[in-house]
Amino acid sequence: MSSAAVDNYLAQFQGPGLETAQRLRATLLELIPGGQEGISYGMPVVTLSGKAIAGYAIAKNHVGYYPHSSLVLEQIPELAETFKMTKGALHIPHGTWLDQALVAKLVKVRLEQLGLS
Repeated sequence: MSSAAVDNYLAQFQGPGLETAQRLRATLLELIPGGQEGISYGMPVVTLSGKAIAGYAIAKNHVGYYPHSSLVLEQIPELAETFKMTKGALHIPHGTWLDQALVAKLVKVRLEQLGLS
Protein backbone atom coordinates (compact mmCIF):
# COMPACT_ATOMS: atom_id res chain seq x y z
CA MET A 1 0.00 0.00 0.00
CA SER A 2 1.37 3.38 -0.87
CA SER A 3 0.57 7.01 -0.26
CA ALA A 4 2.64 7.76 -3.38
CA ALA A 5 0.14 5.80 -5.47
CA VAL A 6 -2.67 7.93 -4.02
CA ASP A 7 -0.66 11.09 -4.74
CA ASN A 8 -0.28 9.92 -8.36
CA TYR A 9 -4.02 9.26 -8.63
CA LEU A 10 -4.91 12.71 -7.27
CA ALA A 11 -2.32 14.43 -9.51
CA GLN A 12 -4.55 13.62 -12.50
CA PHE A 13 -7.22 16.06 -11.28
CA GLN A 14 -7.71 19.71 -10.45
CA GLY A 15 -10.46 22.00 -9.26
CA PRO A 16 -13.27 21.45 -6.77
CA GLY A 17 -13.37 17.65 -7.22
CA LEU A 18 -9.73 17.44 -6.19
CA GLU A 19 -10.36 19.72 -3.23
CA THR A 20 -13.23 17.53 -2.06
CA ALA A 21 -11.12 14.37 -2.42
CA GLN A 22 -8.13 15.88 -0.62
CA ARG A 23 -10.31 16.96 2.28
CA LEU A 24 -11.92 13.51 2.47
CA ARG A 25 -8.47 11.89 2.35
CA ALA A 26 -7.23 13.99 5.27
CA THR A 27 -10.38 13.27 7.29
CA LEU A 28 -10.14 9.52 6.73
CA LEU A 29 -6.49 9.41 7.74
CA GLU A 30 -7.27 11.40 10.87
CA LEU A 31 -10.21 9.15 11.80
CA ILE A 32 -8.41 5.85 11.12
CA PRO A 33 -5.20 5.87 13.18
CA GLY A 34 -2.85 3.30 11.73
CA GLY A 35 -4.77 3.28 8.45
CA GLN A 36 -2.76 2.67 5.32
CA GLU A 37 -3.40 4.28 1.95
CA GLY A 38 -3.28 2.52 -1.35
CA ILE A 39 -5.16 1.91 -4.57
CA SER A 40 -7.87 -0.72 -4.87
CA TYR A 41 -10.25 -1.13 -7.79
CA GLY A 42 -8.47 1.83 -9.40
CA MET A 43 -9.28 4.26 -6.59
CA PRO A 44 -7.70 5.45 -3.37
CA VAL A 45 -8.55 3.34 -0.33
CA VAL A 46 -7.71 3.41 3.37
CA THR A 47 -7.21 0.01 4.95
CA LEU A 48 -6.75 -1.18 8.50
CA SER A 49 -5.39 -4.62 9.34
CA GLY A 50 -5.48 -5.39 5.62
CA LYS A 51 -9.22 -4.67 5.31
CA ALA A 52 -10.71 -1.86 3.20
CA ILE A 53 -12.43 0.73 5.36
CA ALA A 54 -13.21 3.47 2.82
CA GLY A 55 -12.41 4.35 -0.75
CA TYR A 56 -13.09 7.39 -2.86
CA ALA A 57 -12.90 8.38 -6.50
CA ILE A 58 -13.25 11.61 -8.42
CA ALA A 59 -15.96 11.56 -11.10
CA LYS A 60 -17.14 14.30 -13.47
CA ASN A 61 -19.59 15.96 -11.07
CA HIS A 62 -18.97 14.31 -7.72
CA VAL A 63 -16.55 12.42 -5.52
CA GLY A 64 -17.75 8.92 -4.79
CA TYR A 65 -17.31 7.60 -1.26
CA TYR A 66 -17.17 3.80 -1.20
CA PRO A 67 -17.46 2.06 2.18
CA HIS A 68 -16.58 -1.33 0.61
CA SER A 69 -19.82 -2.77 1.95
CA SER A 70 -23.35 -2.33 0.67
CA LEU A 71 -24.63 -2.38 4.27
CA VAL A 72 -22.88 0.74 5.58
CA LEU A 73 -24.82 3.54 3.88
CA GLU A 74 -28.25 2.15 4.78
CA GLN A 75 -27.33 2.39 8.47
CA ILE A 76 -27.04 6.18 8.25
CA PRO A 77 -30.42 7.29 6.87
CA GLU A 78 -29.69 11.03 7.11
CA LEU A 79 -27.30 10.65 4.16
CA ALA A 80 -30.22 10.28 1.77
CA GLU A 81 -31.57 13.68 2.83
CA THR A 82 -28.53 15.47 1.41
CA PHE A 83 -26.69 13.21 -1.04
CA LYS A 84 -27.39 10.98 -4.00
CA MET A 85 -26.57 7.37 -3.22
CA THR A 86 -26.40 3.98 -4.79
CA LYS A 87 -26.36 0.80 -2.75
CA GLY A 88 -22.58 0.96 -2.42
CA ALA A 89 -21.63 4.60 -3.01
CA LEU A 90 -22.28 8.07 -1.70
CA HIS A 91 -22.02 10.87 -4.27
CA ILE A 92 -20.52 14.07 -2.86
CA PRO A 93 -20.97 16.99 -5.28
CA HIS A 94 -17.75 18.80 -6.14
CA GLY A 95 -17.07 21.64 -3.74
CA THR A 96 -19.20 20.03 -1.03
CA TRP A 97 -17.65 18.70 2.16
CA LEU A 98 -18.73 15.76 4.25
CA ASP A 99 -18.92 16.85 7.86
CA GLN A 100 -16.21 15.09 9.89
CA ALA A 101 -18.87 13.72 12.26
CA LEU A 102 -20.66 12.11 9.30
CA VAL A 103 -17.44 10.56 8.00
CA ALA A 104 -16.78 9.33 11.54
CA LYS A 105 -20.18 7.58 11.54
CA LEU A 106 -19.42 5.91 8.20
CA VAL A 107 -16.02 4.74 9.41
CA LYS A 108 -17.43 3.53 12.73
CA VAL A 109 -20.10 1.41 11.02
CA ARG A 110 -17.50 -0.15 8.72
CA LEU A 111 -15.06 -0.85 11.57
CA GLU A 112 -17.85 -2.48 13.59
CA GLN A 113 -18.78 -4.66 10.59
CA LEU A 114 -15.21 -5.88 10.39
CA GLY A 115 -14.82 -6.33 14.14
CA LEU A 116 -12.08 -3.70 14.25
CA SER A 117 -13.73 -1.14 16.53
